[in-house]
Amino acid sequence: MTKRVLFTVVGVLVALAGLAAFLVLQGLDEADKWSSVLSLFFTVAGFALALAGFVTRGPAQSADHAVTGGSLRQVRNVAGDVVITSGGGGTGTPPAAAPAEGQGSGTQSAHGARTAGDLHQIDGVGGAVRIEPPTPDSAS
Repeated sequence: MTKRVLFTVVGVLVALAGLAAFLVLQGLDEADKWSSVLSLFFTVAGFALALAGFVTRGPAQSADHAVTGGSLRQVRNVAGDVVITSGGGGTGTPPAAAPAEGQGSGTQSAHGARTAGDLHQIDGVGGAVRIEPPTPDSAS
């Protein structure tokens, strides 16, 4: 555990203990009123954080620590069709294909993945996606 995580955990525990002590000292009726007000603020803060996380999530792709026996392809935000040919053929898109606005909304991750074959991560394609099997002459 890093120092930052440890300090965060200790800080949260101290804050919760302080809040609990404050509410105990207030008495049952006043503590109920305080908890209602605090619940409102925590709900609004949680909603704002969730909305900010949803809005600011970028189109990041990650293939960290991925080991494949074949190839790994990550495709995101393509306006046209995507053709993936297994066996070394590569990924083909039409020459006019451009990033599609508003498509794809998260991250793609293959963190810690180990595959014995191909791994395809495809998101936000405005056209058709076709994954072709290897041809006899490309299997050499």
